[in-house]
Amino acid sequence: MSTAPLTLAAATDGNHGRAVARMAKLLGLTSRIRVPAGTVAARIDAIASEGAEVTVSDGGYDDAVAEVAAWADDTTLVVSDTSWEGYEQVPAWIIEGYSTIFAEVAEQFADAGSPGPTVVCVPVGVGAFAAATVGAYRRPDEEPALVAAVEPVDAACVMASAVAGEVITLEGEQHSIMAGLNCGTPSPIAWPLVSQGVDVFVTVTDDEARAAMRALADVGVVSGESGAASYAGAVQLAAAGRLVASDRVLLLSTEGATDPVAYEQIVGHPPPSRPMSPAT
Repeated sequence: MSTAPLTLAAATDGNHGRAVARMAKLLGLTSRIRVPAGTVAARIDAIASEGAEVTVSDGGYDDAVAEVAAWADDTTLVVSDTSWEGYEQVPAWIIEGYSTIFAEVAEQFADAGSPGPTVVCVPVGVGAFAAATVGAYRRPDEEPALVAAVEPVDAACVMASAVAGEVITLEGEQHSIMAGLNCGTPSPIAWPLVSQGVDVFVTVTDDEARAAMRALADVGVVSGESGAASYAGAVQLAAAGRLVASDRVLLLSTEGATDPVAYEQIVGHPPPSRPMSPAT
C-alpha cells in the first residue's frame, strides 16, 4: 500500500468541486478538480483559491466525470456526487449530507412560527440534491409538499429519464447558462428517490433563468443562473395554475454570483461585495 499523501479528486461545474477542494485544504490534503470545457474563469479561480489543481476537460460534465473516475487509485480518492456501477457509497453520503440544509430550513420556518413549505422548487443536475429534497419533504409521517424538479431545456436528463421510465443519457453536450445543471445523465443512486418522489418536472430556458435572476435581485437575493432556476420554475407553476395564494413556496437557490461578469451583464449591476472568509 502506498504511503504517499492522499489526494481528493472530483469533477464539477463549480460548487461541488470547490467544496471538495476546501475540505482537502482543511484536512491537509491535496486536491485535483476537473471542470468541463467552457467553464468560466471566475469559477475556476474560486476552486483554485482553495488550493486545488484545476484542469479543464475537452468535453462536457459527463466527460469530466468519466475522466476523474479513471484517476482513482491508492493515493487518489474520488469524491463524486453522481454514481456509477461499483461507486455508490460516496454519492449516497453526499445525498445524506444535504439534509443539513433542510434541517436549517425547518428551523427557520419554526422560528417564523410557520408550518413547512407546501411547494418546493429544486434545481436539478444529476439529481443528488433533488433526491435529498424528496427525502426531506415526501416523508410518510408528514404532510408531503409538492416537489418540482427544475432543469434547463437542453439539459433535462432527469425529465427525459422519467419519460423513458429508466436512466438515460442525453445526446451531445449541454450548454445552458445554468452551468451547474448542465448534466447529461442522472445519478443512478439518486434515481429511485427522484423518479418516485418528484411531482412535477419543469424545464426552463436561459432567458427565463435571466429573468429570474433579475427578479430575485430586485428583492435583494443574489442568485446565479443555476440557483435562479428554481424561481423560474415557480413562475411556470404559477402560470399553469399549480400554485394558490395560500401556498408556502420554498425556492432552493444553489449558487450566488459565481460568475460576477455574467451576473452584472444580466442583472445590470455587479453583485454586492462581501468580505472574504479568513484563511485557514
